[in-house]
Amino acid sequence: MIPVYYQDEWATIYHGDCREIMPIFPDASIDLVLTDPPYGHNNNNGDLIHNWEKALGQVKRGEAEAGEARPIANDSPEETQTLVAWLFPEIARLLKPGCCCCCCCGGGGGPDPQFARWSLMLDEAIGFKHAVVWDKGGLGMGWHYRRNYEFVLVAEKPGAACNWHGDHRVANVMRFSGIKPTSTDHPTVKPLGLFQRFVGLHSAPGETVLDPLMGSGIALSAAKDLGRKSIGIELDERWCEIAARRLAERSANQPEGMLDGYRSEVAQRAGVRSIIQRKQPRFRRRKS
Repeated sequence: MIPVYYQDEWATIYHGDCREIMPIFPDASIDLVLTDPPYGHNNNNGDLIHNWEKALGQVKRGEAEAGEARPIANDSPEETQTLVAWLFPEIARLLKPGCCCCCCCGGGGGPDPQFARWSLMLDEAIGFKHAVVWDKGGLGMGWHYRRNYEFVLVAEKPGAACNWHGDHRVANVMRFSGIKPTSTDHPTVKPLGLFQRFVGLHSAPGETVLDPLMGSGIALSAAKDLGRKSIGIELDERWCEIAARRLAERSANQPEGMLDGYRSEVAQRAGVRSIIQRKQPRFRRRKS
């Protein structure tokens, strides 16, 4: 039996390798998988992001040396490919029919077309549904074509109607400002509002959300905010500790108006209405 690292009424955290822990879960027991795998870029370990932080000294004073590496487990190209090749079929086993896997993925930058490869792998293992664009709202890293966006790849398990809780106005581009991590943050932490949005769209209150590559627990926090149960698995204990502390400090079932994901959606819809109104033709009545 795998020991539980943290547990409350809503969330359970396991410290370990998801390849050892996920097989203990029964078939068709999960309502949504929301996860952010390593991208295979050796992030924050001698890469461009790491050197950028070092050059700018982006750390909290007295906490760490500027430029201290924070490597992510299984983040080499070979390790990541091996991980997701195992992970996607296992997610298919765990999902209930009609339920979805929402998987963060890098944007369109080369030389490796990861977004295309992962889309095909998800299609083979589960059934590809959509590539949602996360617009980060500003210039990202890169040289030619700076990276303003990433994908969230959505796959749907066949066998039932889609577990969908949105309406016909949900766009496939979502804008949430990206996060510049401090020295104590996970190097690739995602906005809470982005994960709240996917939890709200693809699960109902009381259902179970799984993040097998939990990081610092943003998916579990989003699930708790919306009154969903959640399970997180993380190999690095320092992120388990941060996730457990974050969960212990927050309340479940936050009003929708207080959630980052819903505030952003309301703002985006208001912006669309404003654009439509500005484009309406105006006719002047002729004087008789």
